[in-house]
Amino acid sequence: MLNNLINRHDADRLLRRVRRLDLDPVLAKLRVRGGARVVQHWSRVDPSLTEWWAIPSVIKRWNLLMTGDAETSFPEYVAAKHFAPRTDLRGLSLGCGTGGNELLWARTGAFSLLEGVDVAPERIDFATRAAAENGLADQLRFRVTDVNRMTSDGERFDVLLGLQSLHHFDNLDETLPRLSQLIEPGGTFVIDEFVGPTRFQWTDGQLDAANELLAQLPEERRRLADGRIKWRVVRPSRLSMVLDDPSEAVDAATLLPGLRRHFDVVEERPYGGTVLHIAFSGIAHNFRDQEPETLALLDRCFAAEDAALPQVGHDFIAMVCRPRSAGR
Repeated sequence: MLNNLINRHDADRLLRRVRRLDLDPVLAKLRVRGGARVVQHWSRVDPSLTEWWAIPSVIKRWNLLMTGDAETSFPEYVAAKHFAPRTDLRGLSLGCGTGGNELLWARTGAFSLLEGVDVAPERIDFATRAAAENGLADQLRFRVTDVNRMTSDGERFDVLLGLQSLHHFDNLDETLPRLSQLIEPGGTFVIDEFVGPTRFQWTDGQLDAANELLAQLPEERRRLADGRIKWRVVRPSRLSMVLDDPSEAVDAATLLPGLRRHFDVVEERPYGGTVLHIAFSGIAHNFRDQEPETLALLDRCFAAEDAALPQVGHDFIAMVCRPRSAGR
């Protein structure tokens, strides 16, 4: 309806909230607008255990596709291949959230200083405490700031990290060249990103593949946190996406072409997610144990995505890039 501006699933969700007398979160979102809604959405610091990144075997799959070794993480791989023998790099991580990824990069030993920036003060406070608790307070620092202000102030870094944050940026043809101004000449832009459909407008092909996979899972593995059973993956309406977080995948489909257009790509490692990301969404907590039955089931899920990828492509990619030289 209206290019999926709204759909019947919005009505279903609203009806469930009415039945539970749980309309306050919806009304709160309607009262908060624009950038303030983005900050409000990202003020939560509790990690979600219901999404695919909470599954240990999924993380090993990412490692395998990104680095060629299930036991080697992307930060370890990049530090060894692209940063060594440097141990004095100055880095900046965009949209750092609660700092979990930045801890991994700081532990590679490649950075004398790694800064993380975000729009949500609650997340910056959490990340700062985590750095101190891990003995990295001198090496790993966090602050609330506007990236545009940083470029205006002329700040530059040896390494710029875009870790599941760039797909929250809009106007990418203007934003990406501006981000390159944050990188020292000869510096590196490292990306680990969602590059799938804008506003999560899943393609028919990936919906078919995800729902076929979902139908093959035992019912107890499809139980949502509220006890309901997940029967299908649906395409969210554009309105629901904007109400939840106006920045979510706001211009995601143009991110990968934009990166290739504005930067020199040194290495590019796609790692799927086109099927698993949406099939596991909301039910990942049912796959976190390491029991043989769970691992065997996950292997079947991974094989299903592998079979679909030639047709549906990759929604997630890891890249190592460098700012394009003037005149190129």
